[in-house]
Formats: sequence, structure tokens, C-alpha cells
Amino acid sequence: MKNIFNFLRFVIAITLLVFMMYLSNISLENKYCSLSNISIELDENSFVTNDLIVSYLKENMLHPDSIKLNEFSFTKIENLLMNHPSIKKATVYSDWHGKISIYIEQRQPIVRIQSDKGGYYIDEDGLKMPLSSHYTARKILFSGDINSLNEDEIFLISKRIYNDKFLNKQIVQIDVKESELSLFTRMGEQIEFGKIKNINEKFMKLMMYYKYGNIKNTEYKKINIKYKNQIVCIKK
Repeated sequence: MKNIFNFLRFVIAITLLVFMMYLSNISLENKYCSLSNISIELDENSFVTNDLIVSYLKENMLHPDSIKLNEFSFTKIENLLMNHPSIKKATVYSDWHGKISIYIEQRQPIVRIQSDKGGYYIDEDGLKMPLSSHYTARKILFSGDINSLNEDEIFLISKRIYNDKFLNKQIVQIDVKESELSLFTRMGEQIEFGKIKNINEKFMKLMMYYKYGNIKNTEYKKINIKYKNQIVCIKK
């Protein structure tokens, strides 16, 4: 008798579970998602905005407000967002009621390239990043004979400057002529850097100059650091 009672209790529990799942499916079939929150990781750039995300999703027919909850695909929207040229990472999640939240991490450009073929950024991972039509990042400008360098060389020296707070603030442009670099500072100095070789040694000489070599604050129009064990300065 006890076994029969346990069996009946088990059957009733399974029946209730199936019925609840059925009701849940009906509810999901008739419920639409709603975009509740867009969170963009803050940095000095504003390539990505809430309005841009909303427009981008609508253009690609994937705005959550137009999708039923049982048809919603997190992966599909994440992949779409990751295909945007200004987005590095996208995470999409929701609660049981279909309120969708989106977290965005922007790509971080470290240098802007300007050549006769057009312009673009290189980001912190060494990848090309197209210019934005609605936002311009204040980054070091690489110009001149860009084709005489390869992208690995450009990334190498750009990353070195970007990672140094002083140099990143001081250097505003790098001009290339026959694979030799001239660095231009915010103060109007021209630093003859030469080829992209022995860059740590050259930057160490430059830092020594700024720290110890110009104690009289003499204004120089050119500072040459491309020769080994030498710093040559030309007055204005």
C-alpha cells in the first residue's frame, strides 16, 4: 500500500512539473524581450554610445524589443556586436522576464595612421581599426612615407610610446621619410629618431636629455638621438 502511495505521489509531481513547463512555454511564446540596460566600459574614447548600439541592432533586425523571448539568441546578438569595428567585447544576458542587458568593451586605438591611401587606427592588440564618422580619438599621428615601414614596426614603436605616460603626453606626431622617423613634440621640438632599431636605447637617451641634459631650459628646434652614444641638439 505504501509503495502504491509513493508511486501516485511521484506521478502527481511529474504531472505538475510537465503542466508548469507547458504553461511556461505558452508564456514565453507570447512574451517579447525588452532592452533594459546598455553598459559601456568607460575610457577616454567615445566610439560607442547607447544610441549607436540601438541603431546598429535595429539596422540588423536584432533589436531585442522585436524578438520573442523563446526565439532570442544571445550568441547571435553578441556575434553581431563583436563584428562592429569599434567593439572589442560584447556580453548579452537577461533575467527570466526577458529584460535584456548588454555590456560593451570598446577597442582602444594607440596610433592614427595617415597615408596617401587613407587613414585608420592601430589598436592596442596591433589590429587595424577604421576611423569613425562620429568620433575622432586624440592619438599620435603617423604620417609621411608609411609604406617604407611594415605594420609590426609601426605597432612596436607606437606601443612603446603609448605605454610610457611621459612620452605619450609629449609626442604628438611621427613623420616617416625613407623608413627614418622624425618625432614632433607638443613643445614644437623635432626629434630625429632614425630607423626603428635600438628603440629602448634611443628612448633612454631622450629621457636622460629631458631629465638631466637641458637644465638651462634652452629651446632647441632639433634633437638628434639616432646615433649611438650621442645626443645632438640644434638651437632655435
